[in-house]
Amino acid sequence: MSTDKLDALIERVASEHGIVLSQDDPVLMMHTLNEVLLEQNEKAHAELLSKYQAMLEESFNQWKTVTSKKANALINAQQNNFSKNNDQLIDQSMQLISEKFIIAINHDIRELVRISRQAAIMNLFAAALVLVSAVLILVILS
Repeated sequence: MSTDKLDALIERVASEHGIVLSQDDPVLMMHTLNEVLLEQNEKAHAELLSKYQAMLEESFNQWKTVTSKKANALINAQQNNFSKNNDQLIDQSMQLISEKFIIAINHDIRELVRISRQAAIMNLFAAALVLVSAVLILVILS
């Protein structure tokens, strides 16, 4: 402990308690020992705080790594689900479009079949009329 600090301490004890201490007083020795212990304690606390800070930083970095991995896994899972849902939606849409085309084509085919039947019936009537006409002409001419 510096002489200035001891002198300041001696003056303070004298002014507050009315006791004058000398430089070799055992009370000052105890004060010096207390200051040394406090300094050592302060150094030990600083070292402990430094170690604690390092542990916290390491824990934070581990936590950050783990949470990043989990977040990425969740994002990938969500993207896969979205992709699957999107693929399912596309498949359903294509199936509906195919069904609509098949229904439209079947409707058109039925309409063509109906028109073809009508044409065939008209051809039969026309052929029957030609036959009747030919028979009538033969009957009239004979």
